[in-house]
Amino acid sequence: MKIYFYSILVFIASSILVNSTQQINDAFEYKNISAEINSIINKRKLTNTRYGIAIYSEKMQDFIYTHNPEMLLVPASNTKLVTTFTTYNLLKDDRNIKTKIAIEGEIIDGVLDGNLHIIGGGDALLSINDLEIIADEVRKYGINKINGNIVGDDTFFDNIYNRFHYSGDKDEVEPTAPVSALSLERNVVNVIVTSGSSVGKSVNVSFKPASSGFVISNSAVVGGAAQTQKPKKTGSINNIFIENDFMQIAGDVADYNNITLASKGKKTANPNQITITSNLDSKGRQVFYIKGRLSPNRTYTYRLHIRNPALATASALKDRLIAGGVAVSGSATKKQSSDNNSDSDIGTKIIYTLFRNINEIVDITNKSSNNYLSEMLFKLNGAVFDKDKNTAQSASMANIQALNDNEINSNGFVFNDGSGLSRRNLITAEGLVGLLLKSADSPFADDFINSLSIAGVDGTLQKRMHGSFAEGNLRAKTGTHRNVSSLAGLVRNRSDDVLYFAFIFNGGSVGIYKQIENEICMLLSEK
Repeated sequence: MKIYFYSILVFIASSILVNSTQQINDAFEYKNISAEINSIINKRKLTNTRYGIAIYSEKMQDFIYTHNPEMLLVPASNTKLVTTFTTYNLLKDDRNIKTKIAIEGEIIDGVLDGNLHIIGGGDALLSINDLEIIADEVRKYGINKINGNIVGDDTFFDNIYNRFHYSGDKDEVEPTAPVSALSLERNVVNVIVTSGSSVGKSVNVSFKPASSGFVISNSAVVGGAAQTQKPKKTGSINNIFIENDFMQIAGDVADYNNITLASKGKKTANPNQITITSNLDSKGRQVFYIKGRLSPNRTYTYRLHIRNPALATASALKDRLIAGGVAVSGSATKKQSSDNNSDSDIGTKIIYTLFRNINEIVDITNKSSNNYLSEMLFKLNGAVFDKDKNTAQSASMANIQALNDNEINSNGFVFNDGSGLSRRNLITAEGLVGLLLKSADSPFADDFINSLSIAGVDGTLQKRMHGSFAEGNLRAKTGTHRNVSSLAGLVRNRSDDVLYFAFIFNGGSVGIYKQIENEICMLLSEK
């Protein structure tokens, strides 16, 4: 018995010695880290720069470097880490966003005597293909005629579609498409304008996605022979310039009106300008007014926002139903269903649900830093957190609650939106590292970490840190404004230690900040 007890004591003592020795070795590996990082930073003059850095070692179970870790700073797109972290925490095991199809009235001999509702649940990736699936399911349910309307319901979110408006910002960094609970193709419509060879004839106009909720008023014609013309600059903030035959929306298009499509250094007719203005008619349909001239045998695609997403989606579903053999006697309308939060209610019945796993949305949100998708998740968080308000304010509260529930100090944090476009958002480097640590120890750990960009491989880090041990190894989320650069993520270094890090720089030298981030990350990977 004494020998057995003595053996246990020896084993415990040996374990303590081994662990202590390992910690000493780990500490030795990082003994010069502060001097090395400071050297990288001090090579640049960070005049008028406010910044915070936090680097945490999994082996050491402690921070190995900090600088102003608790300073509140503007994180730019690293706000998306908080948004997606909150989504996972709120949805827990059921990580599906649901688009429901409900009927009201009776079905007799294949005829629905009543309305069919498409109820949005915040699916940011709902597509025309999805509507075709839904139309097939309606037909399979035994409905071949609808004596009523197709109703689009987007009341799961509030009716403030414009991120700029609910953020409360004074300037708009980048316009986003309407953020609505029922959307179609990310609420962007491609207006395709094609000219034939006959001068003076009308140009052809079509839409992708197609929807009877879109109406064309076309007075544009085919112009004369092409000739080189220097592009004319205009004072409008709504200019959209052709580049590689593809239109990029620039400036403030919040009102979706008076959008000028001008040529940029291409061969054009004289004059050769297409102007598209857009308004809603009395039925809520989006009318596109196409004016101007286009050179012969040209095709240009112009991207504009869908102004009335619920009606456009309901209209597109009606079109797909009819194309699939289901007759619809009524119209496409926008209306609140009797109960959007339960599977059934008096007079309504859910007949089909389309599921979207949030991983599909989170992956694009974080890897590509997609602002629209992150705003959709932000409003989703608010709707799930507080079904009565469904506002951006409740989404902000959801973010704070998720951080507090995970024992992450959120004192002073501000979230006016979910993408980080707002320059008034505030967070700390220590808070971002805490979020990464908690996510690594969560049921959604793999999904969350896999949504981050990989250095030198994909996403917003595809062109960074090539030729170092960080390439293909480091995962992180980037953030960029004209006066902000941030980077937060993790890297497994040569010593097989996982280092969690966050950098937030606020100042006027964004290019220099990114160089510093790259150099420190490559240094960490080589340790």
